[in-house]
Amino acid sequence: MRSWTPQTLYDAKPWVLIAVGAILAIGMMLWSLSAGVWTIWRGLACFGGAALAIIGGATLQLRQDYRARSKWRRDAPP
Repeated sequence: MRSWTPQTLYDAKPWVLIAVGAILAIGMMLWSLSAGVWTIWRGLACFGGAALAIIGGATLQLRQDYRARSKWRRDAPP
């Protein structure tokens, strides 16, 4: 059985993924530009950061879509 997650942590998780992913991807790009060479590890870290940011954004969008279609949302008084 899954444990209960506090609402603030649940809401913050996608934003943390986006922020960490963006910092990682941009940081690796800047580091490679300043060093003048891409290494395989910097490339993988940049790719991983971009993937984290995309996953965070997709999670936010899916949650927004789910809440818009939710029965609780439709049945709530205006």
